[in-house]
Amino acid sequence: MNASIIDDKSINRGFYFISFGAFFIMLSLSTHLPAYPHMLQEFNLTPGYAVWMQLGLAVGLTGFQPLLGWIGDSYGLKLVLIIGGIFMVIGSLLVALSFSFWVLVLGLFFKGVSGAAIAPSGIAYAGKFMEGERRGKAIGTFMAFVTIGALFGPVISGSIVDGISWQGSFVFTAILGAIAIAIFNFVPRAKVDKRKKLDILGLVFVIVLLLGLLTVPTFINSFGFSSGKWIPSLVVFLVALVLLIVVEKKQKEPLLDIEYVANRSFWVPTSLVVFIFLGYSGVMYLLTFFVQNVQGKPATTVGLLQMAIFLGTSIAAFISGRILKYFSARVIIGTAILLFSTGIIMLSFVNLNTPFSYLFVAMSFIGLGGGFKTPAIKGIIVSKAATDRMNVVTFTNTVIENIAQRLGASFALVAFGIFSANGNNVQAMANTSWIIMGFIAISLLFLPLIPRSIHGIHESDELPDTTIEPTLLKQKEVGKMIE
Repeated sequence: MNASIIDDKSINRGFYFISFGAFFIMLSLSTHLPAYPHMLQEFNLTPGYAVWMQLGLAVGLTGFQPLLGWIGDSYGLKLVLIIGGIFMVIGSLLVALSFSFWVLVLGLFFKGVSGAAIAPSGIAYAGKFMEGERRGKAIGTFMAFVTIGALFGPVISGSIVDGISWQGSFVFTAILGAIAIAIFNFVPRAKVDKRKKLDILGLVFVIVLLLGLLTVPTFINSFGFSSGKWIPSLVVFLVALVLLIVVEKKQKEPLLDIEYVANRSFWVPTSLVVFIFLGYSGVMYLLTFFVQNVQGKPATTVGLLQMAIFLGTSIAAFISGRILKYFSARVIIGTAILLFSTGIIMLSFVNLNTPFSYLFVAMSFIGLGGGFKTPAIKGIIVSKAATDRMNVVTFTNTVIENIAQRLGASFALVAFGIFSANGNNVQAMANTSWIIMGFIAISLLFLPLIPRSIHGIHESDELPDTTIEPTLLKQKEVGKMIE
């Protein structure tokens, strides 16, 4: 463990500065959706152009995370945090002052890069400098900060858009980015033992791979599945994936740790969470269409229901992180899947007259399930990663999760469109929900492969099946966490 790099007090203080700064960045990252219609109207464009705005944001959010992970391992996490704040300021101002639509897309891309730098930072920090109960608490607390930022972003942005202008909402996020930079400057700079050589070829293939994959749903949404215009993007993705694996296996210091990706501690929890995220993200887009276009309710209703998801996610992540030490990872993740599936099953029984309270409860269950699993999943992923590769590992995991969320959103919209082709939109909602339950069933196949104990959090490699009582790891103190 690298506790010797910085003293105990600095570790504790640095975690809080990272968390508070991440709150402002994730708040800024979630403010763009209410402004989309106004932004398109500004340039006299149809709603179909929104997919390019989403693509710009998604490429920034995913394409450069491996590079940012390498920077964190080679130059320190503090530099990555500062980069994230700078890109938020630049991206926000580019959008606010944009003189053309494509400059606006570039600004959203920069905002995506900012999110890519910040979203995994607290997990990497906890995995590198904390152990035992404190690591679980730190992961849960960081995820709570991040989710609360996403919770309030759309509400604040909507108020600014309605009261001032859509440009005003992006000036606001530029200010938040500047505040985050000021906070990140107080994060202690950790010494890097060895600076790694940048794997340029690996970086190129990663970007090409992600561009291919992310444009598949973009072309499907724009031109339809039957058009076949998405096929070249799929081919680019597959070819780039094969070449990336071949190249990275030959590198002495690869951008992606292919060896660790093949480790059970990485691919099992990552595969499980991918199928959960397909449904988690898909439900939010599905809900937007159903509530507004089918039930005829205002957009405010959708916003309140999405708040239920984010609030549930935040609360559950915070609680799960604090109790993770006392239960097996399988119990925590299994409980999360049960909560999540309860909400999805509730959605399969909705009808035209389903009240707001019913939908609110269903969304709350989905949020609780989505958040409750996170500390255990993240804890397993960082459990056996080398400390000098911690940033690369956590940033790679976040890339995969972000891709799953984007694909989930596109899948839900496409599935809903197919099922509603016969005119029965209510039944289409139910049918799509049952398909999401199919994803959940697949995720359950990975549950037996999840270790009962988590190295670095639990004391032993295996906990008894009935573990309820704490088996606390007597660890070296590395600074007080949240008590």
